[in-house]
Amino acid sequence: MAIVPLKEEKVTARYDEETNTVYITYNGSLGAEDSGAAYKWIDTVIHEVGIENVYGEIFDFREVYEFLPENLMDARKKSRRMNMKNNIRNLPVAMIVNGLVQEEILRGPLQNVPENTRKRIVYSMDEAKAFLDEWHEAQKST
Repeated sequence: MAIVPLKEEKVTARYDEETNTVYITYNGSLGAEDSGAAYKWIDTVIHEVGIENVYGEIFDFREVYEFLPENLMDARKKSRRMNMKNNIRNLPVAMIVNGLVQEEILRGPLQNVPENTRKRIVYSMDEAKAFLDEWHEAQKST
């Protein structure tokens, strides 16, 4: 089954069937409609393949130069709804940023805090993939 990639002006997304990983890439100045499009697409992927068949999600924010206030609040709401609708405790999420400013912006509204071990802010695609692998390996020992 082929998942149709998302191709919007400020957000693209694809599901890698070999690794079962969701990749979302944002760019530009993000508004609520951008996070809305991404979460709607992710919901479709989860419905099509099953949450248990998604290895992890990688959100790439490196090309974003502005997070509009409504984007951050909307993303938080949609994320919370998705978390309540699906059993996401086995779904690691890596967020790639380009520096400390983006890291701080994402840490607050998205509640990406150190206590939440399934989410991590990273600085490269290699770090993101390594985090997903580390997270799954750690789950085997618990």
